[in-house]
Amino acid sequence: MNKHLKTMGFVILCISALLLAGCASGTKIVLTQEKYSPSFRAADYSRYKGKKLVLASFTNQAQNTKTYNYFSPDGKLNYEGNVSLENLYLSGFTKAFRHIGVTLVDYIYDEDYRYRSGYRHGWWWGHPGPGGYRAPRGVAEFQFTLLSMTDQEFTFKIAVFRDGQTKLDKDLTVKMAPAATDNAADLEKRGYRMVDLAFTTIMRDRDFQRVF
Repeated sequence: MNKHLKTMGFVILCISALLLAGCASGTKIVLTQEKYSPSFRAADYSRYKGKKLVLASFTNQAQNTKTYNYFSPDGKLNYEGNVSLENLYLSGFTKAFRHIGVTLVDYIYDEDYRYRSGYRHGWWWGHPGPGGYRAPRGVAEFQFTLLSMTDQEFTFKIAVFRDGQTKLDKDLTVKMAPAATDNAADLEKRGYRMVDLAFTTIMRDRDFQRVF
């Protein structure tokens, strides 16, 4: 009996070691919100210069990611943020909007708005305004949600609200060719290019241009 238990214990130990080895495999690429800087030409998006916007929320619903990580489809590349993915993109988009001349503004508090709008229960989802806060009149609110993400294909949802009404609710997908290198520095730049690609895809979208 003891011999059987020892054998089973050894098998379990081996399986655990293999699993740990698998988790540790692959190239890790660290992405930091401080190092990201928009690399596209601001002049290409001059139509947005001087407009105002509230960044309402950035959330991650992508089941193929972790809080801080996304991966290549084969799992060999592991991109890890120094903040959560939604905060990495919030920080990146904040820089990108400012880069093209958009003025980012904050919500203002209006107790009566909670009752006029019907949104009376704290933070919201799929509706403008967190609780008693609202965007200044005429200023658009922007929501961004990660839906699925690898280093080759990124699907996300954008929503735009203005004056309490939904103006846009749309899914977009961007794609990149498979990585042609295993150099960590080059792959880090690739991760920042994904931020650029997601942002500029939104800025070029005709429906987004129509409502913003």
